Amino acid sequence: MTSVISISQDNITKGRLFPFVWIFSTIIERLTVKHRLFYFLSRVCLNSFIFFTFFGISSDLFAQYEPQFSQNMFNPLFVNAGYSGYSGRVNSVLINRTQWVGLEGAPKTTVVGADMALNLFRNRGGVGLVIMNDEVGLYKNLTMQASLAQRYDLEVGELGVGINMGFVNQVFDGTGVILRTASGGDYHQETDPAVTKEEMNGTAFDMGLGAWFSAPDYYIGASILHLFAPKPNFKEEFDVYIPRSFFLTGGYFFRLLDKPVEFQPSTFLKVSEGAWQLDLNVNVLFHKKYWGGLSYRIQDAIVLLGGVELAGGVRIGYSYDITTSKLAGAGSNGSHEIMVGYSFDLATTKREKRYKSVRFL
Repeated sequence: MTSVISISQDNITKGRLFPFVWIFSTIIERLTVKHRLFYFLSRVCLNSFIFFTFFGISSDLFAQYEPQFSQNMFNPLFVNAGYSGYSGRVNSVLINRTQWVGLEGAPKTTVVGADMALNLFRNRGGVGLVIMNDEVGLYKNLTMQASLAQRYDLEVGELGVGINMGFVNQVFDGTGVILRTASGGDYHQETDPAVTKEEMNGTAFDMGLGAWFSAPDYYIGASILHLFAPKPNFKEEFDVYIPRSFFLTGGYFFRLLDKPVEFQPSTFLKVSEGAWQLDLNVNVLFHKKYWGGLSYRIQDAIVLLGGVELAGGVRIGYSYDITTSKLAGAGSNGSHEIMVGYSFDLATTKREKRYKSVRFL
């Protein structure tokens, strides 16, 4: 469950969204000189961005099922099955997030993901597994997804197309519901039969699709989760469903000649049930070991990021969200997020490693 913004017609007519589309389009046009395939894929992503933006036009505000993460660039597998097996190594990552510290019932999320490359019957691919536990108020959401991807070598990069399947389990702890009689009336009654006072849970099958294209200097990903809008069965007492969520992500790597510095700008867009959220990020990598960065989540937060790659393939990262929305005035002291990753090679023979930096885990 995350803080999201809803696109209204007023926002569009006043031109608040078009600057972001114009900036994205300008960057794309400048990069087309380098790769024709990048031009094709990027135009698809740009058109998708515009489609999702106008598709999400609504005067209402909806809640999202997907929890918020600030270090998305280190865990693409969480939202995109096509990433499975990308690095050619075994990768694992754990992220723990405490959101909106100081607010009662604020989200607390832990996600564990792992993937590895496969080469069966001369078919290159990858497998992955994601387990996530998300607690928001009286709700607890458990997600388990296994992913399978097929990988294709193209002239200027590699394309992975994948599918993820699993289940979602939701628990509502009605024992924590407290009803007090409203002052001057009986609108709220402690014995209201419409409000359950017991713990309820439901489980449903879940599925998603994803595509991930990567080249030496950039990457683009597109995916959809909760393809069939699963409905956990709370004994048919609640009409609960999980809306489809669309994701677009992309990044570029700028290396400084003769300098141990690399700039890694990236974007991360979520669209779900009439609401959208966009992260704009720039990370700076030093000596392929240390990194620091800054993100802006539109109308939500400014994020500070940092981390280090230790010996033996271990990586540790931390981010802090400075709340810029109205939640700051409601008592939010920001959000903390810790990431720990581990990457290693299963090959018994010495070969060139495809994973050379902390771009992705």
